[in-house]
Formats: sequence, structure tokens, C-alpha cells
Amino acid sequence: MFGLLGLLGLIAALIGLGARFLPLSSQPVMIVAAAAPYLAAAAPVAALLLLLRLRLLLFLVALAVTAAAVTVYLPRYQAPSPSAQQAVGVRVLTTNLGMGQANATDFATLARESADIVAVQEMTQDAATGLSKAGMDAAFPYRVIVPAPLASGIGIWSRYPIVDSGRIDGYALPMIGTRIRIPGVAIDTTVLSIHLAAPWPQPIDHWRADLHRLPDTLAEVGRSAGAGAVIVAGDFNSTADMAPFRALLTGGYSDAVAGAGLARTYPASGMWFPLLGIDHVLVKNAAAASVRTVSVPGGDHRGLLTDLRIQPPA
Repeated sequence: MFGLLGLLGLIAALIGLGARFLPLSSQPVMIVAAAAPYLAAAAPVAALLLLLRLRLLLFLVALAVTAAAVTVYLPRYQAPSPSAQQAVGVRVLTTNLGMGQANATDFATLARESADIVAVQEMTQDAATGLSKAGMDAAFPYRVIVPAPLASGIGIWSRYPIVDSGRIDGYALPMIGTRIRIPGVAIDTTVLSIHLAAPWPQPIDHWRADLHRLPDTLAEVGRSAGAGAVIVAGDFNSTADMAPFRALLTGGYSDAVAGAGLARTYPASGMWFPLLGIDHVLVKNAAAASVRTVSVPGGDHRGLLTDLRIQPPA
């Protein structure tokens, strides 16, 4: 029995790690990739079980798979080394408001006490009105918001002047970009709030199209920003174990969540506890000093709070 369980655990771990490199053309494969960290955890258990049954060849394979899993996941728990350069700190909070159901008073308090820039997704008109009444506009006097029904609303609030803004078209859901003038930062910082299509339960095609288009958008945004910092915050509906998401981390972009473990943000409502890290903050010409998830009462995501350091131009 131990030998069979060990073999099944080894197969599960191999499938999980393998799914990280697939193009994710179907929902079942996408679900396996999302579950990769949990499937990979079966590798050391499999190694132990196979050793007990003296299946030495399979034990060595399980040991190698365990080492591969450690190589993949350990860096996510290692905080980045602090930069020797002087940098300006800025705190960014992003969350999906759960089709506007997040508690406006609680969220406004969280934002006021912890953030300088706030990016939100799934902001209905009622949610926007509630947040304004709860003091968001007083704490963050600059804003670009596009309230809309259900999942289509999006917005950015800022303590610092927004000097330019616009909508980025071509995606299943709205996306907005701004230039924010942060004190002490020589070049205005570009900030995007984004919400990619969900791959489930609806057909996966829109999600795949969004992820296929996004690298070109990020490249164009990076070119426009020049030596300035770029912050891309929102609900990517993708985990770091999905190859199409990791394809975004080129051209100087990095995932600020790296170093914060799996940073699980979804689901976060009802009896569920978060299993997946699908909210991210991508940065260019900036780095994360710390990252943590925060509770957003009434919403179905946990918020993601990042303490960023914007590097001076070289």
C-alpha cells in the first residue's frame, strides 16, 4: 500500500510541475497548473513512502522531483535584498471588490491607514458612491474611476497628483493607466489598474486572449515610461505557476509578490480560505520592500498591500 501511495504521489507531483510549462489551452490543464504548489508537496511524502518500501529507483526520482520543487518554490519565500541605492517609498493597495460587495467603510479605513495609491477592480456605481461617502476622496484627493455593473468597474485613488490618465482598450474588461507625480521621484510614475478575464467558469478564450495581448501592452507602457517606474496592480486571474503569467515578467518587469510566498488572495469569502494567489503587483524600475495580504470584509478577494521602493534613474 505504501508503495502504491508513493507512486501516486510521485505522479501527482510530476503532473503539477509539468503543468507549469504548458500553454494552458483548456480549463482542466489550467486548474492543474493552479494546483501545482499543492501537487508538488506530494513529492517529499512520496519519497518517504517509496523509501519505506525499498523502491530505490522510484525513491531517487521522487527525491529529484522534491529538489526541483524546492528550487521552484523556495525563492518565493526569500525576501529580496535591500537596495544600496536611495529610493522613495510608496505603498500600493490593490483588491477586487467582489462586484462592489466589499464593505465601503472598512475598505476606506484600510486604505487610509495603509496606502498611498489604491487600485480597485469590480467597482460598481454603488461601491464608488459608498467609498466616497466613507472618506476615500478626502484621504485620496486624486482619482480616476470607471464604475460599471458587475465585474466591469475599475479605479485608482492617489494621495499624489494624477497628471495624466487614459483607458487601455482591447481587453475583455476595462483597464486604466495613470501618471502619478510622487514627491521625491524625478520622473512621474505610471500606474495601471487591471482586471483580466476569468478563465472559469466561462470559456477560457477571453482569458487566453488577454494574457496573449498583455505583454505587448506592458512593453508599450514601459517604453512610454522611459526611466520612470511602472506599477501594474490588479486581479490577473492567474497564479505564478501559470506559464502565460510568467511570460509577463520580461523587459524589466518583476512580480512584487515574489518573496511573499504564495500570497494567496482568492477565495476569501464565506467558509473558504484563500487557495490561489491571483492578485499581483508587477513593477519596473521599482522593487518591493514588503508584501502582505489583508482582509477586505465583504469582498471575495483578500487585498494585496505592497511597500515599494522606486529607484532613481540610472
